[in-house]
Amino acid sequence: MKSDPSIKAQRKERRIEALAVILSLAYTWGYLRGWTPWCFGPAALGAGLLGWLCWRRNILAEAGLQLFYVGFAAYGAWLASGEQDWAPQVASFGFHLTAILLASVTTILLGWTMRRFTSSTLPWLDAFTTIFSLWATWLMVNNHHANWAYWIAIDAAAIVLYAKRGLPLGAALYAIYLSMALMGWFSL
Repeated sequence: MKSDPSIKAQRKERRIEALAVILSLAYTWGYLRGWTPWCFGPAALGAGLLGWLCWRRNILAEAGLQLFYVGFAAYGAWLASGEQDWAPQVASFGFHLTAILLASVTTILLGWTMRRFTSSTLPWLDAFTTIFSLWATWLMVNNHHANWAYWIAIDAAAIVLYAKRGLPLGAALYAIYLSMALMGWFSL
């Protein structure tokens, strides 16, 4: 009896998704244990696999975000190999309000562009997670405690995005990240 090719493809994608999640968690574990710069290897591989899966599932902006994270893993490894200043940074309410407004306008523009010119599925949610993730990543790299508040919203939205596009392990990964963001926010 022959196996259905679509079932084989789904199983292959599920294995790739599992590997991407394991690599992403390996990066997180290694980073928290101080295994830098080595932990950025799994970060790049995990992001690359998630990006490929997002592309296949028509989550186009998120695919681009994961590609950004592949490059950012190299930047993180370079940054971690030198002296680091972990002094907490604080920004004013006006700074964050301006950033939220700019990121919101950019999200609307990207969502509209994807809806109008691509076959992207869930373009508005995809645009939101992508644009705000870029901003939250910048805050995190610059040690702004407020990054956790952004990640709480982003991770909650990403759970929905990944679940709706048939990537349950990716949704579970973002549920773990959401828990971590909540712990990070309430740690200070």
